[in-house]
Amino acid sequence: MPLPDRGLLLSDLVRDSRIEATVFANHTVQVVYQVGHSARQRRIRTEEVWVREGCLGRGAYGTVYKESCEEGPRSRVRAVKEIKTSVVVDEDVDHTRELEAIAKFSHPKYAHCFVRSDGWYQSEDAVYISMEYIRHGDLQRYLTRPIPESEAREMVSQVLEGLKHMHDNRFIHRDLKPGNIMVVDEGPHWWVKIADFGISKRRHEMTSLQTLQRGTFGFAAPEAVGFSRDDDDRAHVGALDMWSLGAVAFRIMTNTGAFPNFMELAEYCSGTRAFPVATLESCAISGEGQSFVAALMSLKPEHRPLADEARKHPWIPALASSAGIVASSAAIAAETP
Repeated sequence: MPLPDRGLLLSDLVRDSRIEATVFANHTVQVVYQVGHSARQRRIRTEEVWVREGCLGRGAYGTVYKESCEEGPRSRVRAVKEIKTSVVVDEDVDHTRELEAIAKFSHPKYAHCFVRSDGWYQSEDAVYISMEYIRHGDLQRYLTRPIPESEAREMVSQVLEGLKHMHDNRFIHRDLKPGNIMVVDEGPHWWVKIADFGISKRRHEMTSLQTLQRGTFGFAAPEAVGFSRDDDDRAHVGALDMWSLGAVAFRIMTNTGAFPNFMELAEYCSGTRAFPVATLESCAISGEGQSFVAALMSLKPEHRPLADEARKHPWIPALASSAGIVASSAAIAAETP
């Protein structure tokens, strides 16, 4: 079933990012329009053939494939996320919201923080999102040992900047985890980007506690996995992402989860278990690093710092460092097919 046009739900931003394409079993024929050089050729139509090469990963809300195109002077590669619209995994997930988030944060001014998309297209039973191919994959594959604190600070700072952009634009990610953080450059000078807006939401859409209960255990906030909360906490839904960022930072620096199982999280929420500062101490994490992570993983959402506040924490590198990332992104983008 094609993606329904739900009036205002399918925004102009999403409509304008739609790609004209025909999907076949192992390849896609995509129409590309280029600006010509004369009045009679103001718009030139060409076709590109993108061949599917293999699967990059599977998740609850879609499968990501690698595709290549041999057109032009050099081969190009991209990642394509396929979302089966004929299979309802979660009634609360609206794919038009993912398309809106991806279109929004594919603007060049966000290119250093988010995986870029070139647009989307669809077949009778699926929606496809064309994205930049990041050959190093996601952060999860690198978490086989504790990563030095200085390197973790840089990665967390970059993700935090992305969350600030999302929250400033009234988007909540809701599933931040190492598997949704892509590695553009490996350590010691990491460059990471946020990916996968599959269950993101606009903040004004969070109208019930049930809509908050999404995410991946181990990185999802207590209120997102069913623990009781006050209705007033809905005003702090950005705190969902802040907890997840704290859980990601904890995992990066210790190679273990802050609360590895449901029982330990339940005990923390009931007040019978303290925050596991000792685990951070055993990995020689500084006092500032410990306080940063503990603040993000405060039990009450209203006690967690907002993204803008968190960026001012002494543990986070000076904000000027992000300017260097922006500058390097432009240079690298020019070299990336």
